[in-house]
Amino acid sequence: MSELLKKPWFLGSLVVVFVAIVLWNIPIEKRKYGLSQGSLVTDYPGLLPERVERVVKAENRNDLQRIVKEANRNGQKISVAGLQHSQGGHTYYKDGVVLDMRTFNRILEIDERQKTIRVEAGATWEDVQEAIQPHGFALKVTQSQSIFTIGGSLSVNAHGRDIRFGPMAETVKEMTLLTPSGDMKTITREDPDEWMKYVFGGYGLFGVILDVTLELTENDLYTIHTEQLKSNEYASYFKRLLKQRNTAMHYARVSVAPASFLDEMVVVNYDSTDKQDPNTALKKEQGVKLSKLALDVGRLGGAFENVFWGTQKHYLASLEGNEITRNNVMRSESTFMEYTKPGRVEVLQEFFVPVDAFEAYLHDLRQVIPANDSKDDFKLHNITVRYAAKDDFTTLNYAKEDMLGLVVLIQHGVKEEQVANAESLIRTWTDLTLEHGGTYYLPYYRYQTKDQFRSSYPEWEKFKEEKLRRDPNNIFQNMFYEYYVK
Repeated sequence: MSELLKKPWFLGSLVVVFVAIVLWNIPIEKRKYGLSQGSLVTDYPGLLPERVERVVKAENRNDLQRIVKEANRNGQKISVAGLQHSQGGHTYYKDGVVLDMRTFNRILEIDERQKTIRVEAGATWEDVQEAIQPHGFALKVTQSQSIFTIGGSLSVNAHGRDIRFGPMAETVKEMTLLTPSGDMKTITREDPDEWMKYVFGGYGLFGVILDVTLELTENDLYTIHTEQLKSNEYASYFKRLLKQRNTAMHYARVSVAPASFLDEMVVVNYDSTDKQDPNTALKKEQGVKLSKLALDVGRLGGAFENVFWGTQKHYLASLEGNEITRNNVMRSESTFMEYTKPGRVEVLQEFFVPVDAFEAYLHDLRQVIPANDSKDDFKLHNITVRYAAKDDFTTLNYAKEDMLGLVVLIQHGVKEEQVANAESLIRTWTDLTLEHGGTYYLPYYRYQTKDQFRSSYPEWEKFKEEKLRRDPNNIFQNMFYEYYVK
């Protein structure tokens, strides 16, 4: 054995075996949350548990219509839920009925000539991709991950990596809505009652989206290009990129590592090849355990974030020159991000700032958030930057002009003082965002004050007015509405 230990090939083999054993034994958690917990429900982070009367699985339109009409007669409150990745109590209400829409998930029609798909709201984007892939089609706008429901994404007015097609809401040609009065309406973008303006980004407060007809595009083939730059170069870089019509999709990562905190960035562009790809299959989750290992290192904070950032830079650089289909850009891995450590929680926040304010914003943010959080309860893990084009369509619109959205992954404890500390930091961060002409995104946990909500969304009073006009019995309710609007 002593002789073998001197052999480089033997030592190398031991290292390979050791790494393989470590990777094999990395646990891949699946969070138990939400509707599976019976009458006490919560959403993804689990910070706002509440008892509801019952959960109803959506089976057919007539049953849903009956439930809504009964609620009008007996004063019952209704909330609408999909996969519950909205994190601020948007999908349930105390002692209310929760409509679980996940079973309401049929693909109803694909129109190849019009390049549209009609699909029920409980279907996921992955369901849609699987249906349209054989036809050579892809989605125009959706999130970078395909695990969310169509109704949920539209209810939060989500955005994605595409920088050419505008907001997700603009890709909906028609929808069927079950209104608060129990009527079923077919609604187009030309609807004089402007239902879409309030339903999209309406957080389930204006009725139940039953189905939507979505515009599609070709499943184009892209070449990936990556580049490293300083954060003070990014705004001018991005404005040049917008003028280069060859780039269809884009995102960036900002360093949160102490050694390069908010200073270094990596950009990822998807450039058109002027080709379509009818043959490449939809990709599945890849490298889950290795990605989980890298993320868990970063979760330790401090100097470990330097290691994680180095890993991210290396991985993103390795993508240079690769080709990928449009559909596959829109189905990033998500399983490796699951986090179930007792006594701690990971949450998202998102802040939007005008493109021209980006450099000054990051400069000032360095004075608010500590670069080294190794000894802090509040840890900042990741910042992804995406583009959100000006939205003149929805009422609670976060992009009042062309904005850059900073999607922020945060970890903190769940004790009262730990949550209070996180609230204090995020409220300071929100004030800074408002000072730079920005806003914050509403689908996440309610750290922000009511004044910050009203400053970010000055149309909230019109939103409330229309809510009361269209739902005079306040049938559709959730904890977000009760806290911020009601």
